[in-house]
Amino acid sequence: MSTVTDVDPTIRRESALQRLTGERFVPIALRGLERSVTDDGAWLCFKALPGAGPDQLALEGRSERYTAMSLIGLAAQAAHGRSADLPHARLLDSLCRWAPSALELGDAGLVLWLLVALKDSRAEDLAKAILARRDEVLRSTYLPASMEFAYLLIGVAEAERLGVGGKPMAEFADAVAERLARNQHARTHLFAFAARARRRNVMRGRADYRLGSFASQVYPTIGFAFHARATGDPRSARIARTCADRLCALQGDAGQWWWVYNVVRGGAAARHPVYSVHQHGMGPMMLCAAEIGGGHDPRYDVAIEKSLSWFDRRPELPAAEMIDHKRGVVWRAIQRDDPRRTGRLGLGRMEIARLDRSAWLGALDHRPFEGDEGFVCGECRPYELGWLLLADAMYRDCVAARALRR
Repeated sequence: MSTVTDVDPTIRRESALQRLTGERFVPIALRGLERSVTDDGAWLCFKALPGAGPDQLALEGRSERYTAMSLIGLAAQAAHGRSADLPHARLLDSLCRWAPSALELGDAGLVLWLLVALKDSRAEDLAKAILARRDEVLRSTYLPASMEFAYLLIGVAEAERLGVGGKPMAEFADAVAERLARNQHARTHLFAFAARARRRNVMRGRADYRLGSFASQVYPTIGFAFHARATGDPRSARIARTCADRLCALQGDAGQWWWVYNVVRGGAAARHPVYSVHQHGMGPMMLCAAEIGGGHDPRYDVAIEKSLSWFDRRPELPAAEMIDHKRGVVWRAIQRDDPRRTGRLGLGRMEIARLDRSAWLGALDHRPFEGDEGFVCGECRPYELGWLLLADAMYRDCVAARALRR
């Protein structure tokens, strides 16, 4: 006698995706984060590069933001019984000292997200510190960057959902959501880098409100989805779902999430680099969040499956090894330009010029990228592994919620 598991393609896909991430990707991320600790255990590095030996890494710098993101992913994995050998307490203490006066209030939002997820009592103190700075971001002259402002929305929405900060936090979350919503284009549903404003650098200003990166889409989508979950606000749920739907419509044939979008035209302004973290982490995170915030509809599993399959089916440098099991990393990207000569947005001068033309003329990028014409960006940043862990945990949570409704 057949069971529903034998015939239901949705359940088969769920099982396959959980097996894939749990067996192939999660162990790599846990090992890589264990090897990313720097400053005597106080922080995680800014990036890891290949070391002298085939299993060694060379760490460069430190990153408060990446430390917070990595611990968010680890906290999500703890709920599923997985952990890494890290000095968690010291890392968390470092973040709690840094966050209240972090230059970007969005970074404080990331740490708040972490603390409320851990049910750490210090969340209340950080919530008070964030609320004390709310005038910084609610003044009329403030022009929120979509990515950093979304970090803040995610943190305050999660605080509201879990009862941290009381009514002032709930009111602040609504105000942040209202401001960030202005960065979404009404017709294409894509988010710009930042709000439209008059600037001295006219070229950069036009690019900021006519273009937006993949990150400019992902974090606002998660922010509005989490705000919808906390408040039941149908507008926030709709904002998250419309952006996620647009990105799925634009997803590449091999599952790629393109890098920079022309927000007005609603297409890709620069398709490459293809970043590994977009494929294994941020893309699936965004789609799981849209499902959570919009009523648990599993419409995104095919897009998640395509996103992960890029590692095996990509047309860009198909012979390149993107997953380094010995070192415990996933290399950062496949790109057109030599990583030694890239600058802003991970692009070379000619690619930056193409973006400027797209901002002014609306040109979209349809160029093929196949074979051996590009480069692997041979570095790995800790947050990439943290988001991999978070994406896996979020998908498992989605599957568990679906099972309860069946």
